[in-house]
Amino acid sequence: MKHSNGDDAQLSPFWVVAFTGHRDLKNPVAVGRVIREELEVLRREVPGEIVGYASAAIGADTLFAEACQSLKIPWVAALPFSPAEFRNDFSESQWSHVTELLSRAMDVEISGTSDDRPAAYLRCGLRTVDEADVLMTVWDGEPARGLGGTAEVVAYARMQNKPIILIHPDQLKVERESFRDDTFMDPEFSFLNHLRSKQAPSMDGESPKQHIERFFQKVDAVATRIAPNFRRWVAASLLMNTVAVALTAAAIGLGLNSGLLDLLIFLLVALATLAIAYVKRKDAHHTWMRCRVGAEMCRSVLATWDLPVVVAPFWFRELQGFARLAKSLRVLRSSSPPPQASDLLAWKEHYLRTRIDSQINYFSKRSRALRRMLLILTPAFWLFSGLAITRGIFVATVGVNRFNPELGRVVASFLPFALPLAAGCALSLISIFDLHRQLARSHEMTKRLTAARNQIVQSENIVTLQNAVEKAEKLFAQEFLEWFVLFRNPRFQ
Repeated sequence: MKHSNGDDAQLSPFWVVAFTGHRDLKNPVAVGRVIREELEVLRREVPGEIVGYASAAIGADTLFAEACQSLKIPWVAALPFSPAEFRNDFSESQWSHVTELLSRAMDVEISGTSDDRPAAYLRCGLRTVDEADVLMTVWDGEPARGLGGTAEVVAYARMQNKPIILIHPDQLKVERESFRDDTFMDPEFSFLNHLRSKQAPSMDGESPKQHIERFFQKVDAVATRIAPNFRRWVAASLLMNTVAVALTAAAIGLGLNSGLLDLLIFLLVALATLAIAYVKRKDAHHTWMRCRVGAEMCRSVLATWDLPVVVAPFWFRELQGFARLAKSLRVLRSSSPPPQASDLLAWKEHYLRTRIDSQINYFSKRSRALRRMLLILTPAFWLFSGLAITRGIFVATVGVNRFNPELGRVVASFLPFALPLAAGCALSLISIFDLHRQLARSHEMTKRLTAARNQIVQSENIVTLQNAVEKAEKLFAQEFLEWFVLFRNPRFQ
């Protein structure tokens, strides 16, 4: 399987050509030739690589699988139930041929059980459409002859507005539906691919894992470099505005008249406005989000690469704008040679060190930093609020005549503005940084990751280890999804 070459660690996007069709064909040789021709046309049109996806029923499905294999197109077999049950639909000679095809499939996916065979076939057909970027079908245009028939699958694809290639089995006529100028365009994938990289050119014979690692390093480096730290900029704007208002109150209340003071107030207000303007930069925010999402998806795939079964959060493929990247990473992982049997203890230690422990340390440090902020800001709020209330009661009952004129003006004219302003600033900072929620979330993630770590340490075989790693990856995915929802759009947009 080829990859994009060059200095920029590009990945080749993968497009899934799914298939459904009739079992009984009058002229299977001619139909097989048309399927092959249409696959060759698609391969020329698609900016990247194509992957076949179909069941293995006798008839059109096996013709599609044969065409994929003859054209050296990777093919994923989608079975309605286990092969042991699936073989009951075939004669011995037919099953022998299907077994040979399945042995050369890139992957075999099972979508259900044989408890209700027609429903299982329909579920398999619907899953085929869900996976499809393009649906190719051999269909005579007639209604379905039973549950799960080709007509129902095509109807579902039309509901989803999927691009469809219709091949009439008797007339051998080919029609296209729902193809657009942007059918094979993916802005997010293209953007990530064209990020500049300072890495050395790729080497010949680079494995899929090494290729993804280079892509990840490039995207992660860009995301780290341009991370905007929105909350810090908003907090800086608040603090500068607070100081500007306090200085204005001092100038008015204390009768200060200074051009230098006026200039300082102007600069503070201007800088506060620029800080919010920076937060509102749509292009910078969007670039950061794209890179962060791409990097995290690669990180999850690489961390679990050496497991025998692909572990990837299911919602990656549903993430708007990034389904192509998720699909391409999964294909690269599935198409690579099975990982070599390695020392289980060594793999566990590597995963714990690079994936679990680093995140536990991150959330632990984050919790300590959040607690420090709360220990400063919460007492500050109560202190300034208490002083403001005390000043009000004192002035109302005693007055300011006991003070000298300068101190009296401070108590009477400056503190009424400054103390509530300082209290409000402390409370606003707590809200801007969402300290209570973030602290609770960091504490919970530390607790849950520690539990996941213990489960991984106690795993004594690959099955229990796989199960524990899947749970850990779901935790990371949950945290990442929450981050994505919160930061998808910058505040003050």
